[in-house]
Amino acid sequence: MKRFKNKNILIVCVIVGLAIASCKPRQRIVYSTKPVEDKENNQLFSDINTNSFDFNTFSSRLNMSLSSGTRSLSSKANIRMIRDSAIQISVQPLFGVEVLRFYIDPDSVVILDRMNKRYVEESLNSLKEKYPVGFDFYTMQSILTNSPFVSGKSRVEDSDYRKFNITQTSDLNYYLTSKDPESDIEYSFTVNGDDRITFTHLMQYEKQQSLQWTYDNFAVLGTNSFPHKMNATISSKSRKIDAEFLFSEIVTNQPVQVTSEVPGSYRKATIDEILKIISTE
Repeated sequence: MKRFKNKNILIVCVIVGLAIASCKPRQRIVYSTKPVEDKENNQLFSDINTNSFDFNTFSSRLNMSLSSGTRSLSSKANIRMIRDSAIQISVQPLFGVEVLRFYIDPDSVVILDRMNKRYVEESLNSLKEKYPVGFDFYTMQSILTNSPFVSGKSRVEDSDYRKFNITQTSDLNYYLTSKDPESDIEYSFTVNGDDRITFTHLMQYEKQQSLQWTYDNFAVLGTNSFPHKMNATISSKSRKIDAEFLFSEIVTNQPVQVTSEVPGSYRKATIDEILKIISTE
């Protein structure tokens, strides 16, 4: 009798679980159906700006996969953003326990390694000198939200189209390229017929450093669409890191909390030490 009762309980739990899963709203994927139109450069850039993702705050669950050489890692995470103020990614592989935290604001980067009780705290200016991959806070914010950016500016204006060389590719997408005169980093966007950025690329040719970021699985989110799948590749002469980010449970324009606080017991480390977590042995 007890075994029969336990079996019934198990069946009820399975049914409830399936019911809850079936009640979750499904993503309504938006596929590009429009051919690329012939537009004047100023109109194209204005349309890209108008269709870019708009938010004040942003939070989401993430499924992350990273690989470098023969090593790979997969984990769940949370991302929180306060527009023009801060970005925080909390890596939580099991039971919501944070093992890594990445924090970036317009001036600095903080990384907490909870497992080894160590941290990195660097100014963005010092990092750009050592790792000139074209990053500043506003670049990162734009890349994570599928928006255009202009080197050295916190906001993109329609008149910034003059900073780009705009052409059409063989597969009938628009291709926008520009260069940061300070670092010689070339950056580009591929834009489809729906005025959405599908690919962002930053390249520093002299030092052979690059970042490639691809967007897919656009789904309706409020009055906008947002790419729920992103793939990234960071390359240098000595290292290549591939990453995939799957977004879910996205919430915008609700209060979020982020912090750059470092526990007093943690020792200071370098970014290279942290990167060894996924680098080739």
